Amino acid sequence: MKKIFQKARNAVRKALQPWIHRDRFRSVTIEELPDSLAQRRLYLIGSGVPWSAALICPCGCGEVIQLSLLPDDSPSWTVSLDRDGLPTLSPSVWRTKGCRSHFFLRHGNIVWHRSRDRGLKSTRGARA
Repeated sequence: MKKIFQKARNAVRKALQPWIHRDRFRSVTIEELPDSLAQRRLYLIGSGVPWSAALICPCGCGEVIQLSLLPDDSPSWTVSLDRDGLPTLSPSVWRTKGCRSHFFLRHGNIVWHRSRDRGLKSTRGARA
Protein backbone atom coordinates (compact mmCIF):
# COMPACT_ATOMS: atom_id res chain seq x y z
CA MET A 1 0.00 0.00 0.00
CA LYS A 2 2.86 2.38 0.84
CA LYS A 3 4.47 1.83 -2.58
CA ILE A 4 1.19 2.55 -4.36
CA PHE A 5 0.78 5.80 -2.42
CA GLN A 6 4.40 6.78 -3.24
CA LYS A 7 3.92 6.07 -6.96
CA ALA A 8 0.68 8.08 -7.02
CA ARG A 9 2.34 10.98 -5.15
CA ASN A 10 5.30 10.98 -7.55
CA ALA A 11 2.98 10.92 -10.59
CA VAL A 12 0.95 13.86 -9.29
CA ARG A 13 4.13 15.76 -8.41
CA LYS A 14 5.55 15.20 -11.89
CA ALA A 15 2.28 16.30 -13.53
CA LEU A 16 2.14 19.51 -11.44
CA GLN A 17 5.84 20.39 -11.83
CA PRO A 18 5.40 22.92 -14.67
CA TRP A 19 3.01 24.96 -12.50
CA ILE A 20 4.76 24.54 -9.15
CA HIS A 21 8.20 25.53 -10.47
CA ARG A 22 7.19 27.89 -13.33
CA ASP A 23 9.44 30.78 -12.21
CA ARG A 24 12.52 28.61 -11.64
CA PHE A 25 15.40 27.82 -13.95
CA ARG A 26 15.15 24.51 -15.81
CA SER A 27 18.03 22.59 -17.31
CA VAL A 28 18.13 21.73 -21.02
CA THR A 29 20.75 19.30 -22.37
CA ILE A 30 21.89 20.14 -25.91
CA GLU A 31 24.72 19.32 -28.32
CA GLU A 32 25.45 22.92 -29.40
CA LEU A 33 24.46 26.31 -28.05
CA PRO A 34 21.48 27.71 -30.03
CA ASP A 35 21.55 31.17 -31.61
CA SER A 36 18.92 32.49 -29.20
CA LEU A 37 18.47 31.39 -25.60
CA ALA A 38 15.27 31.29 -23.56
CA GLN A 39 14.86 33.03 -20.22
CA ARG A 40 15.12 30.86 -17.08
CA ARG A 41 16.92 28.02 -18.87
CA LEU A 42 20.32 26.58 -17.96
CA TYR A 43 21.71 25.01 -21.15
CA LEU A 44 24.02 22.06 -20.48
CA ILE A 45 26.19 21.64 -23.56
CA GLY A 46 27.68 18.32 -24.60
CA SER A 47 26.57 14.74 -25.12
CA GLY A 48 26.77 12.44 -22.13
CA VAL A 49 28.62 14.51 -19.54
CA PRO A 50 28.17 18.25 -20.24
CA TRP A 51 31.37 20.29 -20.61
CA SER A 52 29.81 23.78 -20.62
CA ALA A 53 26.73 25.62 -19.37
CA ALA A 54 25.06 28.79 -20.61
CA LEU A 55 22.21 31.02 -19.44
CA ILE A 56 20.85 34.51 -19.95
CA CYS A 57 21.86 36.76 -17.07
CA PRO A 58 18.97 36.84 -14.59
CA CYS A 59 19.42 40.57 -13.84
CA GLY A 60 17.60 41.47 -17.05
CA CYS A 61 20.58 42.84 -18.99
CA GLY A 62 20.12 40.09 -21.61
CA GLU A 63 23.78 39.04 -21.77
CA VAL A 64 24.64 35.38 -22.29
CA ILE A 65 26.78 33.87 -19.51
CA GLN A 66 28.90 30.87 -20.49
CA LEU A 67 30.46 28.69 -17.78
CA SER A 68 33.02 25.89 -18.06
CA LEU A 69 32.10 22.61 -16.39
CA LEU A 70 35.53 21.09 -17.06
CA PRO A 71 37.24 20.36 -13.72
CA ASP A 72 40.71 21.30 -15.05
CA ASP A 73 39.59 24.78 -16.20
CA SER A 74 39.85 27.81 -13.99
CA PRO A 75 37.31 29.07 -13.14
CA SER A 76 35.11 26.00 -13.29
CA TRP A 77 31.59 25.22 -12.06
CA THR A 78 29.68 22.07 -11.22
CA VAL A 79 26.02 21.41 -11.91
CA SER A 80 23.74 19.08 -10.00
CA LEU A 81 20.05 18.37 -10.52
CA ASP A 82 17.65 17.75 -7.63
CA ARG A 83 14.90 15.13 -7.70
CA ASP A 84 12.63 17.54 -9.58
CA GLY A 85 15.33 18.13 -12.21
CA LEU A 86 16.01 21.69 -11.00
CA PRO A 87 19.64 22.79 -11.41
CA THR A 88 22.13 23.97 -8.79
CA LEU A 89 25.39 25.66 -9.84
CA SER A 90 28.44 25.77 -7.65
CA PRO A 91 30.20 28.10 -6.89
CA SER A 92 28.31 31.37 -7.39
CA VAL A 93 28.37 33.32 -10.67
CA TRP A 94 30.01 36.73 -10.37
CA ARG A 95 30.24 38.77 -13.61
CA THR A 96 33.32 40.95 -14.10
CA LYS A 97 31.90 43.06 -16.95
CA GLY A 98 28.58 44.57 -17.88
CA CYS A 99 26.00 44.37 -15.10
CA ARG A 100 28.50 42.81 -12.62
CA SER A 101 25.79 40.58 -11.13
CA HIS A 102 26.69 38.14 -8.37
CA PHE A 103 24.24 35.32 -7.73
CA PHE A 104 23.77 31.67 -6.82
CA LEU A 105 21.58 29.22 -8.70
CA ARG A 106 20.06 26.87 -6.09
CA HIS A 107 17.34 24.35 -6.94
CA GLY A 108 16.34 26.46 -9.94
CA ASN A 109 16.09 29.69 -7.90
CA ILE A 110 18.30 32.73 -8.29
CA VAL A 111 19.68 33.82 -4.92
CA TRP A 112 21.32 37.23 -5.16
CA HIS A 113 24.55 37.74 -3.26
CA ARG A 114 24.39 40.47 -0.66
CA SER A 115 27.38 42.63 0.23
CA ARG A 116 28.46 41.90 3.81
CA ASP A 117 29.15 45.51 4.69
CA ARG A 118 26.14 47.23 3.09
CA GLY A 119 23.43 44.60 2.67
CA LEU A 120 23.15 45.59 -1.01
CA LYS A 121 23.65 43.71 -4.25
CA SER A 122 27.39 43.42 -4.78
CA THR A 123 28.97 45.58 -7.51
CA ARG A 124 32.56 44.38 -7.30
CA GLY A 125 34.04 42.29 -10.16
CA ALA A 126 35.00 38.61 -10.12
CA ARG A 127 34.35 35.30 -11.86
CA ALA A 128 32.23 34.97 -15.01
